[in-house]
Amino acid sequence: MGKLLWETIQRSLTGPIMPEETFETELLPNALEFLQEKHKIEWNPDEPVMIDHDMADAVFEAGKELLLDVGLYCKNTKRIVKFTQEEIEEAVITAKHEITLGQERQAVTLSPRAPGDEQHPYCFNQAGAFTTNVELYKQYAMTVMQEPTCDGVIPIPLFSVGDMKNIADTPAQTFVCLTEARIMNEAASWSGKPGLFFGIPMSATTPLTLMNTFVSGLYNKNNCTLPIQILQDMRIDYDRLNLAYFADLNDIEPWMSSSPTLYAYLTGPEQGAMEIIAHTLGMLAYSGGTLTQAMSLSVHGSYTGNDITWCNSAAALAAERNLKLPWISFGSTGSATQLNGESGAFCEDDWYDTAIAVINACISGMEGLWLAGGSSGIEARWAGEIARAAAHLTPKEGAEMIKKITATEREPAPPAVPLHEVYDLKTMRPKQEIVDHYKKFTRIFMDLGLDYPTWHC
Repeated sequence: MGKLLWETIQRSLTGPIMPEETFETELLPNALEFLQEKHKIEWNPDEPVMIDHDMADAVFEAGKELLLDVGLYCKNTKRIVKFTQEEIEEAVITAKHEITLGQERQAVTLSPRAPGDEQHPYCFNQAGAFTTNVELYKQYAMTVMQEPTCDGVIPIPLFSVGDMKNIADTPAQTFVCLTEARIMNEAASWSGKPGLFFGIPMSATTPLTLMNTFVSGLYNKNNCTLPIQILQDMRIDYDRLNLAYFADLNDIEPWMSSSPTLYAYLTGPEQGAMEIIAHTLGMLAYSGGTLTQAMSLSVHGSYTGNDITWCNSAAALAAERNLKLPWISFGSTGSATQLNGESGAFCEDDWYDTAIAVINACISGMEGLWLAGGSSGIEARWAGEIARAAAHLTPKEGAEMIKKITATEREPAPPAVPLHEVYDLKTMRPKQEIVDHYKKFTRIFMDLGLDYPTWHC
């Protein structure tokens, strides 16, 4: 539990009152603009990553000042919760820098890694698909978990189980989320990895469902974390604080998460990176967490592009130099390739952009990626192998490689296909057409300068 949880609650009752509209349209944007100019943080649109150590330190200082100047807006009481510099610095000094996820032979320990370290970022792949067919959902998960480079998984949300819709604040959502947890455990046992890390309960949207799911034991402190993530643009509510306290009472690792949206109140990736640092320090204060997920997206729904990768790398490098928390980011493209339970496994954009996300993690000092790769096992394999092949790249080498990948001509995206056209569902082995597609990309990336043992088979 964060040392400042009780202070956060108390200050939510005594802090300055402010209309939420004033906070989000005046106080926050003005502070972001002032701090960006003060610290001279500027993105070059031609650069896909940020590798400048001085600018990384400036991003960190700007993010810390943002939290101290603006505080966290409590939606329940319409008051601002503020912290002192001494409180935040103590939270940073006393933070843990290492975490073990999963258990037994599947346990992985995330320790601080600098850009270019031989230790690769761990890949927590997608498991499941957007479908109401629970058997198909399980089959997708099985194709992924059997891969040797699968270090853990993040379930895809279930929106219903048959006719049982996932309805928030009702027992139906608990039922759907428990179904998700049961399938994850069954697929992990089938793959010979019963101790696999399952990320977070993705089908849950309310504290009640999250707590009920952990009470069941299907998700537990050994295989899952509990989301206590901050709300968009420096906001919290009592749900965040209740979840942080529940995590502490049950010895569950909090899932600290920041996902700012660019071009809404944030003018660009510079402010996105600053806000990620402010968010992280705020969550560290009220939850005492260790594992940190940080990613950005645009208001247009894009998870790719130089602005997105620059923001993610700037925040990660700032954290690597000043926080050294286990840091993970988004490891795929966010494209809707799994809609209606179908796979976009043959989409070249997804393969190239997954590689960009993974290389970015390697050269920015990240310890892992979540939702890495695509929906099928061979796409998960691709993310894991790129992480291992690119781990040693220097920031300059990685940045140049990302530029080459971005400039590569790509085939138009083909229609998504059913899983049975990608995998033999009796043997759970990939079909020859997708194997050939995979081998084409291994040759492309060997030509770019990467190598991995299985690429020569």
